[in-house]
Amino acid sequence: MKKNLVQVLILAIVLTGPVFAGGFQQQSGSAAATGGVKKISLYTEREYRSLNQLTGSDQNLFEVLGNISEGLYRTDVNHQPIPALATAHEISPDGLVYTFHLRSGLKWSNGDPLTAKDFVYSCLKLVENPENSYGFIVTDYVVNAMEYQEGKVRADQVGVKALNDLALQVTLKAPTAYFILLTTMPMYYPLNEKFVESKGDNYANTAADILYCGPFKITEFDLASGVKMVKNPDYWDAANVKLDAVEFHVIKEQSAALNAYEAGEIDRVNLSAQDIPSFKNSPEVTSYSDFRNNYLQFNTINPEMNPNIRKALSFAVDRELFVSTVIANGSVAAGGVVSQGVSGDGKKTFRQLNGNVSAFDAAKAKQYWAAGVAELGGKAPQLTLLCMDDSITRDLATFVQDQYRRHLGIEVTISPSTQRARNDTMQTDVNYDFAISAWGADYDDAMTYLDLWTSGNGYRGNYKNPDYDKMIADAKAEPDPAKRLSIMLKAEKKLVEEDMVVTGLYDRGFTSLTRKSVKGMISHPVGQTLDLKWAYIE
Repeated sequence: MKKNLVQVLILAIVLTGPVFAGGFQQQSGSAAATGGVKKISLYTEREYRSLNQLTGSDQNLFEVLGNISEGLYRTDVNHQPIPALATAHEISPDGLVYTFHLRSGLKWSNGDPLTAKDFVYSCLKLVENPENSYGFIVTDYVVNAMEYQEGKVRADQVGVKALNDLALQVTLKAPTAYFILLTTMPMYYPLNEKFVESKGDNYANTAADILYCGPFKITEFDLASGVKMVKNPDYWDAANVKLDAVEFHVIKEQSAALNAYEAGEIDRVNLSAQDIPSFKNSPEVTSYSDFRNNYLQFNTINPEMNPNIRKALSFAVDRELFVSTVIANGSVAAGGVVSQGVSGDGKKTFRQLNGNVSAFDAAKAKQYWAAGVAELGGKAPQLTLLCMDDSITRDLATFVQDQYRRHLGIEVTISPSTQRARNDTMQTDVNYDFAISAWGADYDDAMTYLDLWTSGNGYRGNYKNPDYDKMIADAKAEPDPAKRLSIMLKAEKKLVEEDMVVTGLYDRGFTSLTRKSVKGMISHPVGQTLDLKWAYIE
């Protein structure tokens, strides 16, 4: 996620059949309240690619990491950062130097003391390898982090320093109003150097190959099946963790999830558009949303995908029709790559300020298609749309395919696959056409979407534009909030309207059923979107 995004929110369920060898004796949800193990069972619609905070980039990974580890701060029920491994911090008058004070007595799950040096090691380890997807969360902000990655400075010249065991100092390149929010993310979680180095390439390959400092620790996991966790007795705030166990399972079909919920074996399940009317009067229905933008991403170096072809493919999709008739779960039509609701100037959101830059216009679509085909010598390209194989994404791909049939008179081939296979194709096949992808915000600011498309970010459309790069660099360095916002508004229009690298389809929303006995699960619109630290069974 450079970025992921993203990613589908992990939420509630477990199937009756055994996914792992062994299993918890107590059922989940309300049954757990009668005694024994207090457990919540959850699900993700996509397989895991990794459990390594250094190399991972997927939303379902971050949901796990946010519950087995922790940063200096974590977000509360109001989505605001509160002290976690740190108790407090101070900021220098120029806004560049942050000094964090750690809690005394912090321990890793193997009994080792957790100190400020563990944060220094984690940041350096992350940026050492430029292939680590989320290294930019450090290199873009911390003094000399990029230069260290490039081999231009020593480790002790990077702006992350342990002043002593309980004091960490971070020096930024420019004032960053949302930096404390960044410290809630896995990129700033600590790592135990001795343990990680002893594991080498095996780090995070099994439950025994990870150390834990968060509310839970993993007992079992399989990338294709899911994860089992139990309460971490060494967590500094273990007294306030009420759950004994949590399970995350990979379940790609929504119908299977609903069946499990109705059988009383699960705690929460997202409803499809077809199922929502049947449960509209249920007291277990809840709705929520997050800042996850689902979009079409074009391969800008494929000669058949010229700008006119890309614009035609964007204008030909009726987003409002999709969210009202196909998905109909609280999601909204996208107005660009920055999601609805993301902060703007304090009075209006970013989306309200920039308008709809991902619009539907069938007439324009036909005009651009004709112009694009003419550029190709009059021969229309035979296009393939890459997508992941979960049910929602397949429905979206089928809808997009039908829109092109209706509005452009063309037949597009759909190629569904696992997330890993889709990403591999986009990274290695320079001739792929376009894909359905997504990005979930890490923090409440448009930059979390816009810096994704700067040069050198692998499969993200292979887009490279020095002018766009400069816009993003200027915005990051601009201390004046109004000027910074103005640059970002222009950057989105260049990315979407002018260069047509990507076009938004919809921003994700949910309607779900949640077992009445399950309380305290926090769903955030950004970052770690599911926090179970305060969850409990009533």
